Amino acid sequence: MRTSSKVAAWLASISAICGLFIYAIAPDKTIPALVLLVITVFNTLFLGVSERKSLFRALKTRSAVHGTNSLVLVIIFLGILVFINLIAFRHNQQFDFTESGFYTLSEQTKKIIASLPREVRLTAFFQIDSPEKKLFQDRMQSILESSDKINLSFIDPDKNPAITKQYGITTYGTVVLESGKKESKVRDPGEANLINGILKVIKDEQKVIRFLEGHGEKRVDDFENQGFSTVKGALEKDGFKVEKSLLLQSGEIPSDTELLVIPGPEKPILPEEQKLIQGYLNGGGSVLLLLDPQSKAGMEGFLKQWGIDAPDSFVIDPMSKLFGGDYAAPVVSQYVAHEITRDFTLPTIFPLLRTVTAIKSTDADTTEFLLTGANSWGETNLDVLKEGKSQFDEKSDIKGPVSVAVISTREVPTEEVKESENNNKKDPTTEPKNIKKAHLTVIGDSDFAGNQYFNFSGNGDLFLNVSSFLAEEENLISIRPKERKNSPLSLTSDQGMLILMLGVLTPSFVIFIGVRTWWRRRRL
Repeated sequence: MRTSSKVAAWLASISAICGLFIYAIAPDKTIPALVLLVITVFNTLFLGVSERKSLFRALKTRSAVHGTNSLVLVIIFLGILVFINLIAFRHNQQFDFTESGFYTLSEQTKKIIASLPREVRLTAFFQIDSPEKKLFQDRMQSILESSDKINLSFIDPDKNPAITKQYGITTYGTVVLESGKKESKVRDPGEANLINGILKVIKDEQKVIRFLEGHGEKRVDDFENQGFSTVKGALEKDGFKVEKSLLLQSGEIPSDTELLVIPGPEKPILPEEQKLIQGYLNGGGSVLLLLDPQSKAGMEGFLKQWGIDAPDSFVIDPMSKLFGGDYAAPVVSQYVAHEITRDFTLPTIFPLLRTVTAIKSTDADTTEFLLTGANSWGETNLDVLKEGKSQFDEKSDIKGPVSVAVISTREVPTEEVKESENNNKKDPTTEPKNIKKAHLTVIGDSDFAGNQYFNFSGNGDLFLNVSSFLAEEENLISIRPKERKNSPLSLTSDQGMLILMLGVLTPSFVIFIGVRTWWRRRRL
């Protein structure tokens, strides 16, 4: 080989290595990489032309033929991989192997994303090469593929301090959501928090859910096991405004109340208060009553007017005992077809439960939507229950499956108020009546939604689904986003030693076999 050919070979090799190195560490530096590519191509062509005779002789040798065949096979194999990659790119499919389905969108998220009324802009403030940015991109991939109304852009706070200051960003990983004139910031951009932020910026009004107090009900500001503070937080995440209501003090249910919740009253609700609740329902309102066993609320007559009967009883389910539970704490997994329970498959655990059934009504449409198991029954003899010797009695007990939740719907006429043309006074008689639907829902337990049990199985989702339906937010009816679980692998010392030995012995054995085979072939 001539000296010029050797120089060309070295220049081609060095320029190729330097070009790849520059492209790897600084892909935005295109000009130096292109210059080195030109040098590599020029020297390669010069080497091929100047040493063409030697190349032709080398190609005719046996090793060259075998090498050429190997090269052709490698090219064919790479071509197959490229073809498969193109097919995978056109038909994008992701597989989530995490225990809780962390990277799979929940049904609620899919519903909200599919029903966005307008465009939502997300501006994420991450450092360019941070692992948090990569994790966020993986989370957002499914959301971006589900809707063309979500636009995502990234800003590095270190390189764009002016924009960062404009948005008031003080921590890395903050995501700003904008839609219309509304803006919201999310500092922990998990799926649940992102959906919460989206709900805040796409809702033009915030619906109010009020919780009745004054009769021993569960309180939304109580953080103990029996409290409803977790319920309040979950409703606020869904975009609702949660307030308390004391009828004896206010004397009215405000007109902006979208839903009135009565969570487990222990003392009687006075006739005057019941009249206020009835007037609210007559105006097209919605009420959710969580009625515990042995409650002294005194609402029996009120409920019967709406086609609901709640006899004083305990639901007994012997099957719960087999699964390590209490026979008086049944697990409900039978859901009657309804908007509330559509696609709902998670079982619900009730610590104590009473029977709630539908009865005939001339002007109300009633539906029993929660049923206990076939082996359960409604125990009416509470004295026998206290002794722990409860057995089904065909004469007095209620045979299962037992209904424990009923929704009653009634069409009520409402009058539109119209201003008189002469004196600008409101005249309610001049406008024709409109028809609205009033809803009264009764569930035979309140503890299932308390702080202690809210996150058990489907408990929280069931309460939120009922609330969303009654508040006319059907797109929120589903199973909520999952939180990522920390599932450490605990090993004993012997198990750890076994894994260590396998990790050392297996590669060592493979290396030994390879060296032995090479040595035997070398001696042939």
